[in-house]
Amino acid sequence: MRRKVIQDFANVFCQHFIQLPSGYDLAAFVFLGSGRYELNILTGECNRQGLPIPKLQTCDDFKDWLLVQLDKHRIPPEGIKNAILKIDVTVSQLQVRESFGNEFASALFSFVCASEITTDEVSYYSNLSDQKAWAFDWYYNRLYGSVMKLG
Repeated sequence: MRRKVIQDFANVFCQHFIQLPSGYDLAAFVFLGSGRYELNILTGECNRQGLPIPKLQTCDDFKDWLLVQLDKHRIPPEGIKNAILKIDVTVSQLQVRESFGNEFASALFSFVCASEITTDEVSYYSNLSDQKAWAFDWYYNRLYGSVMKLG
């Protein structure tokens, strides 16, 4: 049972990120640019192209979720040695429009997401990719918007 449960955790990391990424993280991707992002879910350390960046919201969200799930399944948290999320992000078709004094922006985000959860016994992997167009607003330096599934 434990193996299936932890594999599901790795799957959920990719699925959740692809289906509903954090608005804060999307704003960071627009600001920092396309590239490979690596998030250590347990420590909160994040980097882009191997260089440190401020912690992305996904780290806190996924760590909180993982700890609840581990408790629910009676898996000791110290049994998880590593939880990494790698995201190749391409931001394109960035457009900013103004209407009635408000700025509206949109971009096309392409994601290739890979997760790895390592225990003392084995590593569990998952991969997923997708492309979505997001309309967003730079309200307080955060990206808020709605998603439209492409093709």
